[in-house]
Amino acid sequence: MTFEEIVNDTFIAEAVKHNSLLLLDIDDTLVKAQGINIYKIYPDGKEEVLTPQEFAEENVPEEEKKGIKYSYRDFRDPDKVARSIKTGLPIVSNLKTMDNYIQNGWKIGILTARGLEDVMGDVMKEWLKFKNEKGELEKVGPKLIKDLVFAINDDTKHYPGEGAFEKKANIIKKLAKQYDRIVFIDDDKKNINTVKDMLQKNNIKNVVPRLAKS
Repeated sequence: MTFEEIVNDTFIAEAVKHNSLLLLDIDDTLVKAQGINIYKIYPDGKEEVLTPQEFAEENVPEEEKKGIKYSYRDFRDPDKVARSIKTGLPIVSNLKTMDNYIQNGWKIGILTARGLEDVMGDVMKEWLKFKNEKGELEKVGPKLIKDLVFAINDDTKHYPGEGAFEKKANIIKKLAKQYDRIVFIDDDKKNINTVKDMLQKNNIKNVVPRLAKS
């Protein structure tokens, strides 16, 4: 039986015996953000507004070869970034999955393609809630450790890698040395496949990438 095949209720419940980490993407995994966009700029100066989900479907390298550029200005505005989460629509199916892990002793981390890492850490501590063992909603608060919040496009930090997919994979590669087991949940198949390729290339057995529920 492979590691991936045993990611079930028993596997989750045994986390207390191990150093286990649940690593979560944000956009379209935990929340459908509101009021924040990426701007696709054509060579003639015309702009097209893209939601984060629409941007995820773009083939950015090919578009840039055509002289098309992208502006991420909304994601560098602290107020817009915080408000986009606070007013966002929770994705209940994935939050229920998170509840199960937290109740069974897993540590929680965030791995997002956004920037403004400190802002993201603060807003997620306030916005993100889980159901405790009594079935009551509780802020994730201190359960979300600052050192486990990674916003890979933060302008003040340098995460190695070419592009978001490789940066995420490299962070997971590093974390795999620190934890007995990691489950990584992301809505983007390209992120999941890049991580799987990295795991296979480096013969890493203690990480399971999982596609988020829609």
